[in-house]
Amino acid sequence: MVDSMKKEILEKVLELKNSGLSIGEIADELNISTDTARYLVLNAEKLLEKSEPIDLDIYVDWRNIGSSGERLRYLSLIMADIIKSRNIDFDIVIGISNSGIPLATLIASELKKEFGVYITKKDENKGSLSKNFSPATYKKAIIIDDIVTSGKTLTECIKKLKEVCSPKLIVVLIDKSGLNEIEGIPLVPLIRVSGIKVEK
Repeated sequence: MVDSMKKEILEKVLELKNSGLSIGEIADELNISTDTARYLVLNAEKLLEKSEPIDLDIYVDWRNIGSSGERLRYLSLIMADIIKSRNIDFDIVIGISNSGIPLATLIASELKKEFGVYITKKDENKGSLSKNFSPATYKKAIIIDDIVTSGKTLTECIKKLKEVCSPKLIVVLIDKSGLNEIEGIPLVPLIRVSGIKVEK
């Protein structure tokens, strides 16, 4: 029988799929890799019926943090402290959509720096800087995201950002990739986790 946490994840995948979300959007919503989301979208119904072990990504549910502005502020203070400890000269804090944006907003405010937004499009491997926030052109940037799963999304972001600015550091809440850098830019997580075998 599927335990309640795994059942909740599988049911959430089916709910998101049925509401019309793409695989990339499901991956973002559940903080899992695109490959894991694709596998779950294709197999969730069968997995709910089976009882043998399956290999899955680590599911991260940080709603208890994300649902509170005060808790997000505390986390952003820790991330800002990490940035300060690096003694890096930079002009702008760029939040990666969607979940990196609230943290980046608070960090930019704390460090009194400009704030920018990079909008990802996981399903197309394309993205762009939002024109509604500070432009990053010719600036030195700190990149903020919530979770790095494989590093694929951030790799695409960094490549695009290097066309217009100079990324100096990536700071994330949770790293599941085990990477120390992406495209030559140091990656610093608050928490680093590694893969586990999930059994139903």
